[in-house]
Amino acid sequence: MRHIPTYLNIAFLLIFSYSTSYSQNSTTIYLGSGYSNQSFFNFQTNYEVKNETNNNWDLAFSTGSMSSTIRTNDGHGVELYTYSMGDTSDWNNISSSSITMVNSNLYNSDSNWTTGSFSSHQSSGFDLGWGMYSMITHHVTGDSIHLIRTVNGNWKKLWMEKLASGTYFFRHANLDGSNLVTQTISKSNYNTKNFVYYSIDNNAIIDREPNEFDWDITFTKYIAHDMFMPYSVTGVLANNGIEVAQANNISNPYNYSNYTNHTFESIINVIGYDWKTYDFSSGGYQISNDLCYFIKDRNDDIFRLVLEEFEGSSTGKVVFNSSNISSTSLFDKNKIPEINIYPNPVNNILNVLTDFTNEKIKISIFDLTGKMTYENIFTSNGFQNHQIDVSQLQSGSYFVIFDLNDSTVTKKIIIN
Repeated sequence: MRHIPTYLNIAFLLIFSYSTSYSQNSTTIYLGSGYSNQSFFNFQTNYEVKNETNNNWDLAFSTGSMSSTIRTNDGHGVELYTYSMGDTSDWNNISSSSITMVNSNLYNSDSNWTTGSFSSHQSSGFDLGWGMYSMITHHVTGDSIHLIRTVNGNWKKLWMEKLASGTYFFRHANLDGSNLVTQTISKSNYNTKNFVYYSIDNNAIIDREPNEFDWDITFTKYIAHDMFMPYSVTGVLANNGIEVAQANNISNPYNYSNYTNHTFESIINVIGYDWKTYDFSSGGYQISNDLCYFIKDRNDDIFRLVLEEFEGSSTGKVVFNSSNISSTSLFDKNKIPEINIYPNPVNNILNVLTDFTNEKIKISIFDLTGKMTYENIFTSNGFQNHQIDVSQLQSGSYFVIFDLNDSTVTKKIIIN
């Protein structure tokens, strides 16, 4: 590995300064009256990726290739019960009187995304809560009937019939059997999302999430389980692949950066809801002023998060401060230092800095599905800046791969 010239070090410093110039920014989001919306936030872009209606769905189906998770919109009042008086052969015997024979309400886990309401009572490795997994066919066959109270307050009977070859098959009807609907949802149509959603009352499949790699945390309403009983709260949950550390009793959270003193966890509710408390004397929410969080994203960049304001259910206003305090995505000493890219995120022109002597480099850009969106070969001779027009690519995350004679360098970029 050759010594990096002084002018190249200066260039890297300028790039790094550019990439972190947005630090110490306060962001305001609104979840709406009654926390009716859900907000998705990306720390790399310091941007609210999406703000989406959150009270128009009942079921969320995992799109993961090895997953059978089904979650309910329990934070917005959806109730799920297992019909305990019989199995699927009793589908036609259920009536409105069955409501009086339900067992306890089933809830999603608030510590991970993989345990949904339907699997919260899973009894064995092959019993997934709503069906049995076959080692031979790799299908899940539904063996239970559920009673569900929709987000609109309507009671339905629901039978998750099977999950086979990446497709969910299910049916639902009124308790007396009227208004029968049979439906299928294919994972492959939504494989860039964590979940695809469904409204029972409207028989509507809803594509409402951003791409899974485009957001880090979400502000949403959910059921918490660390109280004396399951309770609906509004707070912050982390995406898959994001790790969070909590720092307590900090005199000045805005200047505190010793993230190595704290343990990063992959559970999704490290931030949660308890950074705020309701003050009955003032009739408003008080924010903890000695608390901050450190977020490690998929690039291993570290961001500091300080919650500043929470207005409550009238507007769902949340104000928070985010800062990039450790960036590894632009300069990684374990990778070849003669290649660097900026800006990241990028809108139109991606700059590639190289410093080689008569070296041919192939550059390829792939989207998250593995589709190649750009390819070119150029020769680097000394310190050069190569520009790539990415303005025609859709917004999202991409991988940039550089192939040299004996090395490969991979970097991730976000296109706005």
